Amino acid sequence: MTELLRHPEKMTKAQAEIDQVLGQGPSRLIEESDISNLPYIQAIVKETLRLHPPVPFLVPRETNCEVQLCGHHVPKNTQVWVNVWCITHDPSVWTNPESFIPERFLESEIDFKG
Repeated sequence: MTELLRHPEKMTKAQAEIDQVLGQGPSRLIEESDISNLPYIQAIVKETLRLHPPVPFLVPRETNCEVQLCGHHVPKNTQVWVNVWCITHDPSVWTNPESFIPERFLESEIDFKG
């Protein structure tokens, strides 16, 4: 919600999409079957989770054998942590990674699912 409050033009676009799909006014609640007809809302959710991941790290994993990982030697029984925040803010992957841009998920090959 904070990102939408900071970007009122995006909130207006989201409200228009909801009104188009559900009709204006509180006629009914959004149902799961409506989600596929709300691509901008989906993009807002994805961008919010990208910009503000719910957890900074994934659950650690432990190697069961020696491995080479991205050119690094990782001994057996080493805990490996994945830094989600760094991945979702990597400028080599995301254009303007610190900016709230839901449109990046529209008509794009970039996608991620939980």
